[in-house]
Amino acid sequence: FQETEFPPIHEFYSTLKSKISQDDYKHAQKVWKKFRCKNLGKYYDLYLKTDILSLADIWTEFQKMSIEYYELDPSHYVSASSLFWNGMLKISGVRIELFTDMAMHDFIEKAKHGGISIACQRYFKANNPKIGKEF
Repeated sequence: FQETEFPPIHEFYSTLKSKISQDDYKHAQKVWKKFRCKNLGKYYDLYLKTDILSLADIWTEFQKMSIEYYELDPSHYVSASSLFWNGMLKISGVRIELFTDMAMHDFIEKAKHGGISIACQRYFKANNPKIGKEF
C-alpha cells in the first residue's frame, strides 16, 4: 500500500470481467488525482469509506421507508423475508391462529422449506498468490 504512483491498467483485476475497462481505469485515475491520494493505501481507504458510506445511506433510506410504510424497523429482523412477512400480516390484517388440529400442524410443517442459513464459523480464503501458502 506504500506505492506512490497510480498502478498501470494491467495491475487491476475484476472478478466479474477479468480485466477492467479503459473507462473504469480513467475514472480510477481521476479519483486518485481529485482526492490527491499520496499512496495506494490512501486510495484503498477512500474506496472503503465510499463503499461503506454508500451502503449506510442506502440502509438508512430503506429503514426510513420501512418504518414509514409498515411501522417496522428492518434492523430488528434477521432477514428481509421475515420483515416482509410481518409487513404482509400487518397490512392485510390477517391473524394467524394457534393450530390445535395436529393434521393442520403437520400439513404446514411438511410444506416448510428454506429458513435461516448462517455460517457460525468464520471462513476465509486468500486468493492472492503473492502472500504465500501459509495463508
